[in-house]
Amino acid sequence: MSSLINWPKIPVGEFDLSHRESLFFIVGPCVIETPEITLQVANEVARISHAYKVPMLFKSSFDKANRTSIDSFRGPGLEKGLEILFNIRSTTGLPIVSDIHTVDQAEEAAQVLDVLQIPAFLSRQTDLLVAAGRTGKTLNIKKGQFQAPQDMEHAVKKVMSTGNCKILLTERGVSFGYQDLVADMRSIGRMKSFGFPVVFDATHSAQFPGAGSGKSSGDRSLVPLLARAAVASGANGIFLETHPDPDRALCDGPNSLALRNLEPLVSNLIQIHRLVPCDEPEFSEPEKESPSFTPVPSDNMLGRLKSIKLIIFDVDGVLTDGRIVFAGNDLEIKSFNVRDGHGIKLALKSGLNIALVTGRTSDVVTRRAVDLGVERVFQGIWDKKPVMEQLLSELKLESREVAVVGDDVVDIPMLRLAGLAVTVPEAPIEVRKEAHYVTNHAGGSGAARELIEMILKAQDKWSQVMARYNQ
Repeated sequence: MSSLINWPKIPVGEFDLSHRESLFFIVGPCVIETPEITLQVANEVARISHAYKVPMLFKSSFDKANRTSIDSFRGPGLEKGLEILFNIRSTTGLPIVSDIHTVDQAEEAAQVLDVLQIPAFLSRQTDLLVAAGRTGKTLNIKKGQFQAPQDMEHAVKKVMSTGNCKILLTERGVSFGYQDLVADMRSIGRMKSFGFPVVFDATHSAQFPGAGSGKSSGDRSLVPLLARAAVASGANGIFLETHPDPDRALCDGPNSLALRNLEPLVSNLIQIHRLVPCDEPEFSEPEKESPSFTPVPSDNMLGRLKSIKLIIFDVDGVLTDGRIVFAGNDLEIKSFNVRDGHGIKLALKSGLNIALVTGRTSDVVTRRAVDLGVERVFQGIWDKKPVMEQLLSELKLESREVAVVGDDVVDIPMLRLAGLAVTVPEAPIEVRKEAHYVTNHAGGSGAARELIEMILKAQDKWSQVMARYNQ
């Protein structure tokens, strides 16, 4: 599943959790014990949120349906629990998160909750995921202790089949032998590649499942260590269960953070997050080391670059990595590169003409073209040469003034007509043989930007571009 470069908006209360530059927190006691304890924790969470101007969501469960023992405390139940959580939201203004365990709870819980949380043990339950998705609420899907991060693609697709793209994914450790967990920080990047924010559950990752004589145990001293590692690894949010007196908590006390220690840890994590670039590349297959965007062209190539007035891009495999994700309700996802997009905008501002000619038809391409300001878009075109000839006529250009970037055999007729024929390294050998230039960057990973910079530098326009940003 390819990543979304522009994440869908994820509105939760007054916050939009899709903003990568902002770290957010999901915090609260594991289970609702009493209204008084719940409000005490919520008031402190709200105070910290306001003091540090950081998004904080309040989480507590109205029912812990997956307790180790039949005798374990489960909480006040759906009706009473939602009433308490509604009062918390009304009193503190905090967005509210809680677990649902059954399909019939989804609609009722959605009347109160801002975020429906899918427990880790239920992350494969199709009916539950679909029912939660249909509420239209933001969902936080916790990765099962038995799952690899790449398995969460299927949970995401189940929710997206309802048309709901407001999704958070949470890493909470994976089973490590009996009654132990290990937190693999690689999981954060791998799940971010699906195109949604990833939360790290620092307290449950410090849990020892079932190791406490009929209940789970844990080591809360590990919580700060794991949380710091997760933020440094690119986590967008941190999940922390906290209690005024963890040793007397009725659920998950051994791995819960003491409430008095919440603010110092939040402050520390915010400082670490400021050091982590918000536009770090998402994890995917390892890429070969690539040079700067603009290698030095040969004299022959320089002459071709100087002549270009129009660039025609294929889309799939050139402006994207070639992968397409389909879900229900005709939902289609493609992966575009933000630097390619910025390069196209720079080209347009510098007076170059841009056209997109693609064999497929997709609303995603239309939206991307609008975002970039590209007006010449031709979709559903398999015989592309007549479109290129039409553009030459309309713009009164010669073929030597046109660059074509394609990646498959359907693009060969245009490549043969172009003054500058360009392809990407993944293209078939038949296509690469037709090209004057093969980009160093892969399709959807900077190929378009690489070519645009080469053209603008050859035409002495790059210094004008840089001047706009050096004022």
